[in-house]
Amino acid sequence: MFFSGPLVTQPSVSNQVKKLSQALNIELYEVIGKKIYLTHAGEEVVRTGKEIFESINRLDESINNIKCVKSGLLKISVVTTAKYFLPHMLGPFCKLYPEIDVEFKVGNRAQIIERLKANLDDFYIFSDPPEDLDIIRHQFLPNPLAVIASTDNPLSKRKKLRWEDLAGEKFLMREHGSGTNNAIINHLKEHQLKIDKKMVIESNEAIKISVAENMGIAIISAYVLSSSKEDGLKQLRIPTFPIMSYWQIIHLREKRLSLIAQHFLEFVLNKRQDILPMKKIEAHIKKSLQKSS
Repeated sequence: MFFSGPLVTQPSVSNQVKKLSQALNIELYEVIGKKIYLTHAGEEVVRTGKEIFESINRLDESINNIKCVKSGLLKISVVTTAKYFLPHMLGPFCKLYPEIDVEFKVGNRAQIIERLKANLDDFYIFSDPPEDLDIIRHQFLPNPLAVIASTDNPLSKRKKLRWEDLAGEKFLMREHGSGTNNAIINHLKEHQLKIDKKMVIESNEAIKISVAENMGIAIISAYVLSSSKEDGLKQLRIPTFPIMSYWQIIHLREKRLSLIAQHFLEFVLNKRQDILPMKKIEAHIKKSLQKSS
């Protein structure tokens, strides 16, 4: 079942909004300067409109399921590091349900939290979900954060290091508020460690390249790393590292998951051993832990 209509121009939209405002006998928006702002009544109309469209989408999927057609739209938003493994999950799932459409958004933690608050997607993947929202969490994958340096850095030639040996190094960090940054800050506080010099870079790829160019060292997710020999990177042996965190797939508690969304959640939680290179991931974690001991 599909609902469609002709394209509507901006003047037509303005006309319709004015007619709706007149029909309801209340102002839906106000103009201040050159900007348009919704009134409280206008916000209620928008909220109700979203609910109507969600109901239509659920009806659309219900009809398709009655017809035994496993189709629909799956919407997922993830923080940037999760993009390195999510395609490994989406690929096999889409083969099982070839008729579904997928919207896959990537952003920093603040951007994905805003999407979560606005209820724009079915699922969100974080390593550090927000604590102030009513959400359901499903922990499904380890996310070790390791200290790395360029193979040209003298530190990479040493078999064992203390945190104090890094005192003169510049740390290349993700932006304030990112999941990785939060995990690092909490870990440093817990172990009474500190960083003297740092540079903020809002991209895992840029951090990885910058470390390889010996601009500094970094604490970064193992999922960003591939072969250290190819990338010119080496994991440093530091006590208390790697930091162990976990990836979580979440949704709002009141979210009414579509049938396709329910299937995807079950798929991720029950099939991750088959669809992800878990042996390789677990071997990497084990090796990392051995290095830090």
